[in-house]
Amino acid sequence: MPMPRLTTLLFFVLLGSCVRAQQPYGAAKSAETLQGLNDLAAIDQMMFYIPGIGSPSREELLRQNIKNYMMPIRQVPQTGMEWAYALADCLEYYVNLNSNFKDNLSPDYIVMNLANAGRRPNLVDGLGLLINSGTVSAAIVPYNSSTIPNSVYSVARFGITNFGYLFREETRGRNRVFETRKALSRGNPVLVEVATDASFTRLQGGIYEPTGPTTETHFLTVIGYDGEKETFELRSSLGRNWGNGGYVSMTYDDFGDLARTGYVLIPRE
Repeated sequence: MPMPRLTTLLFFVLLGSCVRAQQPYGAAKSAETLQGLNDLAAIDQMMFYIPGIGSPSREELLRQNIKNYMMPIRQVPQTGMEWAYALADCLEYYVNLNSNFKDNLSPDYIVMNLANAGRRPNLVDGLGLLINSGTVSAAIVPYNSSTIPNSVYSVARFGITNFGYLFREETRGRNRVFETRKALSRGNPVLVEVATDASFTRLQGGIYEPTGPTTETHFLTVIGYDGEKETFELRSSLGRNWGNGGYVSMTYDDFGDLARTGYVLIPRE
């Protein structure tokens, strides 16, 4: 019995969708050519509100901190991979929120996958990879791995629906502070690219204040703020012997001056 014309059409549309969804190995596209929200109103609508952690109120919380919901601090094998470790930190926060089993996600898989696709690994393409196909558990591709095992083809992937640019270099300092606070008040970590001086990687103590020219760039995750002290708390991937156990505080003024680009993830539901 011949298939009705409408049913046939739907069959091939669905078949085409399935084929497109199966991204070939190492075929990540740049996030700039995929999506990435720039409109703050759209970001505001799509940004997650985390029940029990964030506040849905239009009035921001006086203080917020999601440190206790993050996995333990890790130490990046080389500073050029900080962005990938920060990205994995942010994603696994969402993945683990409603899970009894807390999983570390693999930043090394993100870096090696992009390198295999002929790209020089960077944060924007890493975001594109998470939109396209996702990363895997660090139990499959451990930290400081040099190869990707074939088992990655048969395991769960963890990715995002989209991401938003909370601010860019041209954004005013006070607006960088405002958008970061808003995201955190709803329970969302904020991944930031920060300009620092050369002493940053050797920092000891809980507060960062630049004392020289800001000639370096580092990637950190903003995990809290205190409205009374007017400070943010940031998490690094430079290990527990850096800063204050891997964390550092920064005043709103310094953050407004030093934070160059801020991103918020829009995870898969």
